[in-house]
Amino acid sequence: MVAASRAKSSDRAAILKKLLPAIKKQYKVVVPKHDRPVLETMLYAICLEDVSVDEAELAFTRLGKEFPDLNEIRVSSISEIERAFEGLPKSEWRAFHVRSVLQYVFEKSFAFEFEGLRKKTLELAQKQLTKIKHLSNFVRNYTLQSVIGAHQIPIDDSMAKALIWLGLVPPNQDSEQMGETLKAVVRKSEVPLFCFSIRCLATDKVVHEFFDPKKYPPPAEGHDGAPVTERLAELYKSAASKTKPKPAAAAKVEAKPAKTESKPAKVEAAKPAETKSKATAKPAVEEAPKKKAPAKGAAPTAPTKKVVKKAR
Repeated sequence: MVAASRAKSSDRAAILKKLLPAIKKQYKVVVPKHDRPVLETMLYAICLEDVSVDEAELAFTRLGKEFPDLNEIRVSSISEIERAFEGLPKSEWRAFHVRSVLQYVFEKSFAFEFEGLRKKTLELAQKQLTKIKHLSNFVRNYTLQSVIGAHQIPIDDSMAKALIWLGLVPPNQDSEQMGETLKAVVRKSEVPLFCFSIRCLATDKVVHEFFDPKKYPPPAEGHDGAPVTERLAELYKSAASKTKPKPAAAAKVEAKPAKTESKPAKVEAAKPAETKSKATAKPAVEEAPKKKAPAKGAAPTAPTKKVVKKAR
């Protein structure tokens, strides 16, 4: 059993050796450098779960603008806090967790200060964080890894799906078990690069649907991770071919109104021509009596001359 376990670990190490450079090249991965206080680190982790780094940064910034005072968040309703997470999945869930963290910290010390966690051992820090109700494994492990430098691998749901697809973890493990499995092949210093690389792939809106186990169930024994770079290349090709027909269909739809608009143009051009021809015909009929008028008017001129003679 030990030999089999070692063989699997060596296989995963070989997979990562090929995988990480490919992902880094595809997404130009840059590990964000943060030096936030413990409490802000936890709030950022809530923003980061299951979304990209850019989306998390935007949500965290928006939260600070909407609520400059942390106490205001603590006493606000979930619907009010939820506005800061507009556009993100599980926005209500995020709002609830942000308020829960702030309520716990404030009730513990009557201040929004949690820096004492840095001085604790990993075991004591874990116990401290487990006292916060409804705190997810991802937020807890992200905090431990970021704040005290623990060898923890924070994995959220989107990352877990991608890891299963890549063949790095078996499909029957939860996020905590996956983290323990990967510790054997991901060194402590490499955890941030590993996590942010996998996040880039997992949150890529072009390919992330292919990681959904409901649409594409993995084999019971898990995917073979050996040809991982070939599978990734094929994945990008499939995603590209899937998105290509959409612009063509849109172009056809846009072409139809152009034909419809040309028809009224012809009808409108014909009507003025008919109207002008009728208008020119009417004056010709009306002018005919005017030409005969001088012939009838000759009689009145004769009596005028006779009247003049009699006067003389």
